[in-house]
Amino acid sequence: MWSLLGAFSLVFGGCCCNVVTFEELMGDRTNSISNLITLCQFLFVACQGLPRFIDFRRPFPYFKPLKTPLHVYIISVVLFYISSTTNNNVFKYNISIPIHIVFRCFGTVITMITCWLLNGRKYTSTQVSSTLFLTIGAIIASLYKDNDFQFKDFSFQGSRNVRDQPIDRTFVIGICMLILSSITSSLLSAYNERAYQKYGKHWKENIFYSHFLSLPLFLLNKDQLIYEYRAMRDSKRTISLQVGRKTEIPHAETFLLFNVLTQYFCVKGVNILASQTNALTLSITLLVRRFVSLLLSVQLFGNNLSYSGYFGVCLVFFGAFIYSLGSVRPTFKDKEALGKGQ
Repeated sequence: MWSLLGAFSLVFGGCCCNVVTFEELMGDRTNSISNLITLCQFLFVACQGLPRFIDFRRPFPYFKPLKTPLHVYIISVVLFYISSTTNNNVFKYNISIPIHIVFRCFGTVITMITCWLLNGRKYTSTQVSSTLFLTIGAIIASLYKDNDFQFKDFSFQGSRNVRDQPIDRTFVIGICMLILSSITSSLLSAYNERAYQKYGKHWKENIFYSHFLSLPLFLLNKDQLIYEYRAMRDSKRTISLQVGRKTEIPHAETFLLFNVLTQYFCVKGVNILASQTNALTLSITLLVRRFVSLLLSVQLFGNNLSYSGYFGVCLVFFGAFIYSLGSVRPTFKDKEALGKGQ
């Protein structure tokens, strides 16, 4: 119970703070350092786990025996790397924050379908309905957080105008990357769920190897990483601190440090939650977390939430509520059936 509460605290605390620092970095002149951010995140998590999984007592350090086969981590690494890099790079392809959030919201539905197809997991009608409420609510709140919904948005005239406009190929590439990111993220959740069931819940080992084995893949994009590092160094924006005397510290490097630290807590919470729940519950939690991050973003930038946005808020929390009921009720039925059988 306490570990679950700790996991939820890390997810909502670490991940929400991570989104705030990421948006702060994206709003700076260094809005093209998404690959560098991802590399720093992976490198920090891998270095943090080295003392636990590498034995330094011998003249030549060696890896401690694995509790889960290596090929499991290799597959996880490929899915994790594709999901992370495509998700962080979509902003270079004319993808706005609301569109990004909308596509990520569909991850819950994709996860449900993936677990049904690959893991044979069955869901109640209550759980399916809750997923739809959550997804629709998050989409409404994301799209209409500033302006209320109007039926003229779907007018035929608007459709004709859209058809008359030339196709933005850059935007289409961004949409394809979002779809790929959502699918690989759902596949990763379903695959990790099966691995935990088969080999045990070794979430610390999973965190280390999923990040450590991903580091060589960044060499495929080394030129872009060098360019992004130089772009960050060229940023002249600073933060003023009054510690005895006024001190100026680099803005980008400071928020990059906070982003890396909060990402570590976020990843830790997500892996603890994945080891103790199923993939759909994890996806629901991350969806609600993304929505809370959206609300924080709105509040921090002084924006107002429209009535349609509040309606989306109600749908999200209503969906989360009925999902919790649909998840607990089968457990009670199983216990009653077990008692009758005895």
